[in-house]
Amino acid sequence: MKTVQILEANDIVDPEDWCRPLQIVSMNGGHSDYYSFESCYTGAPENNVEWVKVKYILGKGWHGKPVREYTNAMSKFGYRYEFVRGDVPQSHKLNLKGYTITDHTKVFYKDDDDESY
Repeated sequence: MKTVQILEANDIVDPEDWCRPLQIVSMNGGHSDYYSFESCYTGAPENNVEWVKVKYILGKGWHGKPVREYTNAMSKFGYRYEFVRGDVPQSHKLNLKGYTITDHTKVFYKDDDDESY
């Protein structure tokens, strides 16, 4: 048995935390039997039930923000995630092999302090 910390509304999301969606969404807003498990826009996993590091799912703008801020902003679009911190068992982590994903901690934007973007 392993112990993880479940992040609550006031906890700050760290790129090394783990997240997973709280719902599975069909590709036709609930009126279809087709489900996508890889975003056609980013190549990141979607509709997964296993844990993935935050840095691969949430854009850099959400790193360092409270869980509540993300939840309030994104739940109206149907994106609801749960977050944990700690040593997630390997058998509960999503195998990212085959996904085209971006480590958002390594992406630099025009407004970042680091000029190397």
